[in-house]
Amino acid sequence: MAFGPTVESVARRDPITQLCLVSVALFALLSGCATRVRVVPADQSQPALHAAARSASLPWWWDSLDQEIIRRHNLQALLRRNPDRALLELHSVVSRHPDVAAAAALADLNCRYAGTLQRAQPEKALGLYLNAAASAYGWIANAQVLSSTNPWGARMIRSYNKATVGAAMLMQRLPGGLRTNHVVSVGGQPFRMEAQSGDAFSDVRRYDQWLSADDWNLMGLSHRYRNEGLGARLVAIHANKQETALELHQPDEGIIHPSTAILRFESAYGESAGIRRAMLTFYNPMFTPEIEVAGRRWSLAADYTMPWATLLSRTRPLFKTRWTALLHPGDTSRPHRLYLMQPYAPDRIPIIMVHGLRATPLTWQQLTNELMGKPEIRRRYQIWHYLYPTGLPFLTSAANFRDDLDEVRRLVDPDGRDFATQNMVVIGHSMGGLLARTLVTDSGDALWNSTFAVPISEIPPDTEQLPQLRRVFYFAPKSYVKRVIFMAVPHRGSTSADGPFGRFVGARVHLPDALNAFVASLKSSIPGLLRPDAASLFEHGYPTSIRALSPKTPGLTALARLPIASTTAFHSIIGDRGLGGGEHSSDGVVPYSSSHLAGASSEVIVPAGHRTYENREAIEEVKRILSLHFPELAQPAGHALSKQGRKPAERESP
Repeated sequence: MAFGPTVESVARRDPITQLCLVSVALFALLSGCATRVRVVPADQSQPALHAAARSASLPWWWDSLDQEIIRRHNLQALLRRNPDRALLELHSVVSRHPDVAAAAALADLNCRYAGTLQRAQPEKALGLYLNAAASAYGWIANAQVLSSTNPWGARMIRSYNKATVGAAMLMQRLPGGLRTNHVVSVGGQPFRMEAQSGDAFSDVRRYDQWLSADDWNLMGLSHRYRNEGLGARLVAIHANKQETALELHQPDEGIIHPSTAILRFESAYGESAGIRRAMLTFYNPMFTPEIEVAGRRWSLAADYTMPWATLLSRTRPLFKTRWTALLHPGDTSRPHRLYLMQPYAPDRIPIIMVHGLRATPLTWQQLTNELMGKPEIRRRYQIWHYLYPTGLPFLTSAANFRDDLDEVRRLVDPDGRDFATQNMVVIGHSMGGLLARTLVTDSGDALWNSTFAVPISEIPPDTEQLPQLRRVFYFAPKSYVKRVIFMAVPHRGSTSADGPFGRFVGARVHLPDALNAFVASLKSSIPGLLRPDAASLFEHGYPTSIRALSPKTPGLTALARLPIASTTAFHSIIGDRGLGGGEHSSDGVVPYSSSHLAGASSEVIVPAGHRTYENREAIEEVKRILSLHFPELAQPAGHALSKQGRKPAERESP
């Protein structure tokens, strides 16, 4: 992928233009260019194919498998003239002589007929879908008769799923939607239909809308993860009005989760005798991957990618904030915040992803999808994203991160007893890795002494800025962070920060006036406060993120020298642009000498530039680490952080 003009074309331009072009090209490499994810109706993604299907002008009931049953019972002409009568006759045949082939054809024909009516006659179409699902459900509940390996059995399951999708979509269009019970009738059979929650994560009163996942295609993600099984694959959507404390930590674009609907049927009694009860039950397959029907376990059909893609397709406003958050961090519309991407589960380990410079959580769109697509990880983990304005120096953002993380832990687990809140994993890319580093390091006086000439004990206790200084320069390991994965992290800085592009862009970062006033007041009230090698960092006020990433920054070099807590396992994933070079390599922004940390549980060099989070080998390494992390938590103390053997792609750290 080309990020800018060739060297030859740049050379022909004037120096100012060269500087601007190089700046833009290098900052594109720094992190933030995420592929735009889109979702489109399935019939629009391949218009030529769908147009050809329409032009074929086949009757609605035409299907190669169903034709055998239609011819056997001589229903061709009647289906053309009077579809309702034809379906009643076939239903009568199946009632007198139960046969899986005829029953499957009946369910399929009901679905097909409903599909032709759902726009003009939605209530009749709903009744047909319920007829189809009820017919199929009786066979599905009889595990000894129905087999998914039999073509008619497979047809029965597909028809049941299709009918359930149709019923779920049409019930939303009726007055009161899913929050109201409805009575519909078709062919003399009335149904009393009601919606209900199948698990704690699928409250039908919480969500505003359900979409059929199979009616949509996506672009921009490498894989689409779907399960075959029983039920309707849906996308559950709730508009986030941020009315609760928890909603403040859920995506602004909407609370969007995978959902699966099942239709169950019962005979009614008493005054409602003769009316069949149809229960449309919703599950979140992330938490309920299987259900039981008549003593048999069934895997739920599910789409784990489409809900994520639907959310990503709404994030254009977030994507636009990446430059504002860098150049005007005080004016960004999205302040620092920790977002829960899934319903909080007390038994699932949070994976907290922290993006880098000039980026947003969209950095993690591929990795998040890949992790949610792996069943073992899906069962054991939940994903959180951290957003912060990247124009602030990393120590300031790190202090905000620590506070935000503690706040969310108190919110979801007030008693501090959950397995989830005691066993977190953090993944940090680039500058985000420096934020993560402060979670697992004891600063002691090292960072303070690297920057200030006056010991903190000699600062007057009534100094207005003292609490904030302590908050930024002093921190201790968080015992609940059990593992950290560093991806292309400049632990010892990047010379790019001191180069032409760093100076050019850094000069255009405008921090809030309050921060600059903070520094001016501090320097005037305590003469000689700063060490000589740190004074230039504060020469023009509060330092920007880019200046703070210089290898000459005293606080950064002091942090790099501090050990990571012995109770925390950590890993390094480092890019080399595919050029090899090992210890002499670079990802184009951060050299190996800056990314490397001694004592890592594992270190992998992948053929990638600075955007390692998109690299296939890097993603597989994250999966490997997470697959090992959960079992290690159950090992005796002292063994959980042992080194793990790896294949030649990895080298052990000294």
